[in-house]
Amino acid sequence: MKSKLLIGLFVSLFIGLQIWCSSITFQYPYIGIFLENNPQQQWVIKDLDIKGDASSKLDIKVGDIVKQMDGKLPDEFPYVQRWGVIEQVHTLLISRDGYEKEILISLNNTTNFDMIPLVEEFVCLFMAILLFTKMRSSPSARLLAAVFLSMAIIYMSLGASIRGDAIGKVLIGSFMMILPIVFLHFLVVFFKEKGEMNLRMRILKYLYAIVIIVFGLRGLYFIPAAKTLYRYDGTFTIGFFVFIIILNITVLSSLYMKVRKEHSYVSSIIKSVFYSLLISFLPIICLSFLPQLILGNWIYDPMYTSWSILIFPISFAYLIASNQLYDIGLVVRRFAFAGLLAIVPVSLFTGTYAFLFHQTADGKQILFIFVGSMILVSAVLYAAEYLTTRLEPFLFPRKFILQSALKKISRNLGTISSFRELKEIILVDIVGTLQVMGGAIVFQYKNDTEIIYEGEIDTSEVQKLVNSSSLLDHPLFTCMEMNSHEEYKSYLIMTRKKTNTMLAKEERQWLQLITTYLEVSLENVHLIRKLTARLQQLASELPHETGANDILWFRKVMFELQEEERIRIANDLHDTTMQDLFFLKRRISSLADKPTMHREDQVQLKNMNNFVEMINASLRQSCFELNPHLLKEVGLIQTLKMYLEKESYSTPFELEFQAGHAAVIETKDLLTKRHIFRIVQELLNNAKKHSQASKVTFQIAEKDNSFCLIYEDDGVGFHDRDEVHLEIGASGMGLEQMRSRVLHVGGRFELNARNGNGTKIIITIPTKEVISA
Repeated sequence: MKSKLLIGLFVSLFIGLQIWCSSITFQYPYIGIFLENNPQQQWVIKDLDIKGDASSKLDIKVGDIVKQMDGKLPDEFPYVQRWGVIEQVHTLLISRDGYEKEILISLNNTTNFDMIPLVEEFVCLFMAILLFTKMRSSPSARLLAAVFLSMAIIYMSLGASIRGDAIGKVLIGSFMMILPIVFLHFLVVFFKEKGEMNLRMRILKYLYAIVIIVFGLRGLYFIPAAKTLYRYDGTFTIGFFVFIIILNITVLSSLYMKVRKEHSYVSSIIKSVFYSLLISFLPIICLSFLPQLILGNWIYDPMYTSWSILIFPISFAYLIASNQLYDIGLVVRRFAFAGLLAIVPVSLFTGTYAFLFHQTADGKQILFIFVGSMILVSAVLYAAEYLTTRLEPFLFPRKFILQSALKKISRNLGTISSFRELKEIILVDIVGTLQVMGGAIVFQYKNDTEIIYEGEIDTSEVQKLVNSSSLLDHPLFTCMEMNSHEEYKSYLIMTRKKTNTMLAKEERQWLQLITTYLEVSLENVHLIRKLTARLQQLASELPHETGANDILWFRKVMFELQEEERIRIANDLHDTTMQDLFFLKRRISSLADKPTMHREDQVQLKNMNNFVEMINASLRQSCFELNPHLLKEVGLIQTLKMYLEKESYSTPFELEFQAGHAAVIETKDLLTKRHIFRIVQELLNNAKKHSQASKVTFQIAEKDNSFCLIYEDDGVGFHDRDEVHLEIGASGMGLEQMRSRVLHVGGRFELNARNGNGTKIIITIPTKEVISA
């Protein structure tokens, strides 16, 4: 319990430091201006970092005098007093050759210089979490996780440190000193754990004490007197880092010299560690830190040479977790098993060779043939599983197709929630994979039968056979029973293949396996249907909106179910009924155009054709109302205009649509616009049924960052206020449905209705932030 509390406190502290350092890094650009105070007590630019904005973007030169920073004197900024740098400012007033110039510093600070440490931090943090969670029981793994964590904190604080932040400077300086010490501590524990080698390193406790003391001294960074301390702190930190790394290399070198000629497990580990340590730390020491200590400047920026440091702890992570990363024991056992299988045929082959060529073959040749054949055959047997998997599409194409289809169908089964999806996602794949003429899924209830089909299959014949219980033995169909409950039974039915042959045994076995997957999905679809019916019943009992804030989720579910069902019905009408009417119209036209047809019959057929066209037009309008696809194509305003214009020809009143300036509503999501379209539909339907109006007006406009929809009629209105409330809370439809939609998108619904004075409804929806389903 105590350890969990400590871990929680540490994680909270780390997250807080991460937020602080990241906010400094990405809020301010790195300017990179270094100052010094001249004898006239003026702050003069001493140096410019080539990575900063001052060198790459700003018109600033060495020798310029800084007069003001953000309208204040430089002495008023702690970064200038403590570190002699200009950071975290937006404007500078400089003087050059007697002329003053104001410079605006850009806030566009996302550069590679900031992103590279972020990537390095992510890599180190990932490795630390991986080691701590997967190998917490290993002491060396915990210390190695601390190594990665120290590196992550260094990279995390780099951006804040170079921008003059005191917390960032304390972090990067302290953990630069901690990192090589934890490395050394890790080596001691690692070799004791892996090679039972006791390395007495009493110096560790003194090194940790030095770090604690220096960490306390760095607390002075938060007072103005820290400038003198900071002047030597960087050199001390780098020197301390290099010294401890050299100490690490010395320890490994002494171990390596002792075991370099041995061939043991421990010697191989020491050699690997020694070489990885050299490869990891020599670049940053020789190309960055030593030149900085000796020459005052590095050859390559530590940001780039520090990448090589990752090689060392990652190689250790591999050594610690090698048994988990790669099970060599399993490989040996599998290869030995392959050798046992190969020994009989190889012995027969070698014996046959020795018998046939006993006069010319000597013992070396026979031994070579035996050993070589054993290795070759064992390797082939060992790789047989891999090769079979790779070559299966070419060697067994039908089997591969069936297995691939099974994987695809099994993945898609989890997304099935309706009969329409059952057909489009599953049944289509089954029919296409088996290359049959058609297929169907049949649900047989007590008093009804429901058939979902794909392709060419006689559904009426299937229904007769299901009702007569003779489908399972029919010679023209392959039928498999899936579910059998008190409420229903379900069957999967396939016709003959397109080659007019029945399904093969392998395909029937595959189909049987498919049915085992489908059983659960069909049961889920059935339960979803029952739940949907129950939700629709519950929808009729929705309370007034003042008492319904706790069922916002229910509104969302109901709207989604309604829209899904409307789209399903519209698609079914378009794909089935309208297509049938189209072919019927073509058939009637072809009959009417026959020259042998009597004149009266031609006129009658043309009248029938016109009637079919009227039905088709009505269905198109119904499909549009169910699924207003124009909302996505032309937008809300144009869709409402076209819809109301078409409805105006069939309404018993004058219908007027006033579209003001409300273009901002077109930027909202499709679901929000669909809610508004449904509201207009419901208002118009109510007006047709109840208003008895002579004129109905719809007006849309934009006002005070809100979208307004105003409905007004001159009809009978409502008889009294009680009836208004009764109507609003009645069946869950009508005004209550509209009010629910408005509340769902975060709007307001205002109703003004008086007996005999018409009705006015004002719907206001905010355009800045709209909540959609």
